[in-house]
Amino acid sequence: MKTKVILFFLLFISGMLSAQVRRVAILEVVDKENKVSYANKLILRANLSKAITNTAGYEAYDRTDIDAIMGEQNFQRTGMVSNDQIKRLGEMTGANYILVTEAAILDSRSMFITAKLLDVETARTIMTDNVMMGNSSKEIQDGCVELSKKLFHAPTEEITKVSEAKVVKEDNPAVELVRNSKEMQKYYGLGEYSYGETQMDKKAYAKFLYDNSPDLYQRYLKGDRAIKAGWSLFSIGCTMLIAGGACYDWDEDVGLGMMLSGAISTVVSIPLLGAGYGVRDNVYKRFNAQKNRTPALSLDLQSSQNGIGLALKF
Repeated sequence: MKTKVILFFLLFISGMLSAQVRRVAILEVVDKENKVSYANKLILRANLSKAITNTAGYEAYDRTDIDAIMGEQNFQRTGMVSNDQIKRLGEMTGANYILVTEAAILDSRSMFITAKLLDVETARTIMTDNVMMGNSSKEIQDGCVELSKKLFHAPTEEITKVSEAKVVKEDNPAVELVRNSKEMQKYYGLGEYSYGETQMDKKAYAKFLYDNSPDLYQRYLKGDRAIKAGWSLFSIGCTMLIAGGACYDWDEDVGLGMMLSGAISTVVSIPLLGAGYGVRDNVYKRFNAQKNRTPALSLDLQSSQNGIGLALKF
């Protein structure tokens, strides 16, 4: 019985973890001018695959059977991916996203790489970025790591929202960021967040943080990821508890294993949800605290070629 329960629990955990990983299909590097060597294109694709796989929550898929779908000559000429190709790639690879990269030689020692990330479900471009890198294998490796960080430093669901949101710049030190209650939103027509006269929903709020405080934006994303993970664990746990109860009469070992897994998942989800909401929903307070922080002032005695004097440091 113990063996069955342990085995079932391990399978449950592995399945739960794999469900959280998003797959990125990496297409062949586009070279419209046909000046990038085959070796450099191969190194680029391999290092992008490595960098993405080393990013938490993502795995890369770069097998050559992808290229057969693309129609290599036409893809190399245009760099365009049709909706039908996106759908077929998603079905064949199980990918959530498709990465399209293009390389252009700048001079004998450097090249420019631009990349765009496509959502398989919507066929929309959800993120674009670029990087300049040298032609040596080490410089290409470092450039791919940098590009991967730019593209995947945040979950693509949040990237989608940020890319679509209205830009609101923090330009008035006297104005504070406010989180409005549901009653205020309902009766006064306010957004979930306000900044002066500007009303923001969650998309615009994320964009605001992204533009004005990258550190707090990362904190917001960490909290949001914890919330999503917590609700996923809670839902899975409840489902396993119900399924385990239903299976208990049929097989006690399997039923107990499912209920144990469900109980653990449910218990773990509670502090995860609490921590996630606590972090995400209080980011605006940290933003205001940073804005209103008064710089420390000090007087130092300093000497120079003109004599000795007092220096005010802040």
